[in-house]
Amino acid sequence: MADWNMEIDEEKQRAYLTLSGDLGVDGHAEAADACERAAERLEEGFDLINDMRTLKPSGEEAMRETERGKRALAKGGMAAAVRVVSESTTGQMRFDRAGEGAESYAVAKAESVDEAEKLLDKRRQEA
Repeated sequence: MADWNMEIDEEKQRAYLTLSGDLGVDGHAEAADACERAAERLEEGFDLINDMRTLKPSGEEAMRETERGKRALAKGGMAAAVRVVSESTTGQMRFDRAGEGAESYAVAKAESVDEAEKLLDKRRQEA
């Protein structure tokens, strides 16, 4: 089953985006819209955890929507993103390449959401 979800923790200034299954163009577009709304809602310097462990590879048109979401996050002042890596190596590579030039924020990869939380918390403590 394809699905996406965006949760925002305003206290932590962190967004949580979960992408799963074969979202297709419409799912990627909806997730990009959610990224735009999150960037408007959070303060400059916010973080994102993107859980994409079960995301399936999508076509080029869908990846253009992903690029739009990445650009909105960068324009909105996101400081760092941690991607909880995909089971699909191909899907992960496509996601990484979409909007590569738009990523003016730090990007890391993690094996779990818990690990991603720890990476971002450590990054903030060291800043």
